[in-house]
Amino acid sequence: MKKRLLALSLFAAAASFLGTARPASATVVDFESIVGPSFYVLAGPAQHLVFNTVDGQVTVDGGVVLTNAFALPADQTSVYGTARVGDAVDPSYTNPLTITFEHPITNFYLDVLNGLNTNVTYEMSDNAANVADFTLAPNLSSGQKTIGFAASGTQVQIFATPKDVQTWDFLIDNIHFNEALPATTPEPTPLVLMGFGLLGVAGIVRAGRK
Repeated sequence: MKKRLLALSLFAAAASFLGTARPASATVVDFESIVGPSFYVLAGPAQHLVFNTVDGQVTVDGGVVLTNAFALPADQTSVYGTARVGDAVDPSYTNPLTITFEHPITNFYLDVLNGLNTNVTYEMSDNAANVADFTLAPNLSSGQKTIGFAASGTQVQIFATPKDVQTWDFLIDNIHFNEALPATTPEPTPLVLMGFGLLGVAGIVRAGRK
């Protein structure tokens, strides 16, 4: 009888714990609920957007929502973008765009769209040292890519490289997190690979000393 009561108590405790734990769940943020102009020059200053999700608040900073944006590849809906081409647009737009999460996330990916008519290389990173680099074709040549990594921080930034250039124009859409990554994920950056190489050398040295 005592064993049965103990088992029931443990079951009740486990059920209580599971009932109060915050479940990991797939979450996506897009910009379909917001309608903006199709050109940056008509959009005004940068927008600080806040989305309430089942996994907490998500904020997006540094750009504005454009709808039916001109000359972008295969995305005729609302997207969030930033641009700086000389003094043609509002100076509050920033490179990088910043996405902040209320809680640490597990995986992260989104669509990035190149708004320029040249190839552009971008860097995406979180505040837990995960980094991905990628290059997009010009906007009229399918300059769009779904990019992601096994993020583990609370903030992700995307910027056109180098950061100090005065000509950049790109947009993001369909922010996914806490779900499985697409089949193709970015390779580790050279810095990460170099770190792995150094770890391997250190292992060989330690093995030689034994």
